[in-house]
Amino acid sequence: MNPITKMSNTTNIRTQYTSGLAGETQAERYLASLGYTPITRRYRGGDGEIDLILRDGDTLVFVEVKARPRGAAGQGLLAVTSAKQRRMTHAARRFLLERDALDSPVRFDVVEITASGLLHVKDAFRPQRAW
Repeated sequence: MNPITKMSNTTNIRTQYTSGLAGETQAERYLASLGYTPITRRYRGGDGEIDLILRDGDTLVFVEVKARPRGAAGQGLLAVTSAKQRRMTHAARRFLLERDALDSPVRFDVVEITASGLLHVKDAFRPQRAW
């Protein structure tokens, strides 16, 4: 493998990771400004990860953040595929089980950050199956 190509791929991954962290911070600040209470970031459970978990009143909100600094509006939303939704649902269930909170009201939101700005989609999807 060409070392220049390998370095370029590593640099690209690092840039995406840094962009993702910055996007999560921006999304968390935005949601906190709306009155949401942050609980945790980058939760890993089972085969999934949830970028942000917050509380909106009595509702636990599981948030996927898609930061696309050079992308057009809608590109990040398209990246939240049914497979990604399933993995998020598995992680959310694990989070709720760990806290004996399966009866809590929950919601899955997506925050997209692009060159066009920040878009918050409440209740972006629902779990395909009951807990």
